[in-house]
Amino acid sequence: MRAQARRQRRRCGRRPKPRLAIVDTQSIKCIGVRGPRGYDGAKKLVGRKRVALVDAEGHILALAVVPANVQDRDTLPALDDGKETWPSLRLAIFDGAFTAERCQEWCLVHGMRHRVVEKQPDQKGFVVLERRWVVV
Repeated sequence: MRAQARRQRRRCGRRPKPRLAIVDTQSIKCIGVRGPRGYDGAKKLVGRKRVALVDAEGHILALAVVPANVQDRDTLPALDDGKETWPSLRLAIFDGAFTAERCQEWCLVHGMRHRVVEKQPDQKGFVVLERRWVVV
């Protein structure tokens, strides 16, 4: 079985299980028919926030929905159940909202390294940053 997996890996050039995870959130305006909602002060909207854990190709590995007033760094525990189904993940890429120490601790608990992608302090204008939001 292992030899077959190695041959398959050599043929397609990729491992059969994802190693890289990209985590980000997105606030969505919604009415309060069902489920919790909150006010996101940064986006100035009332609604929910979806938290996505995707692989390098943008396939969703885990998804959670929380009230919009929850800070990004506090949304990671909502992904715990989804992350446990992907033990092969080794590196997590986050945006600047996930710089808190608890985000790094969350990664360590799940056996991943933690990398935050932020713009340079002296940056002016638009510059494309490393992958941060890739959802198919």
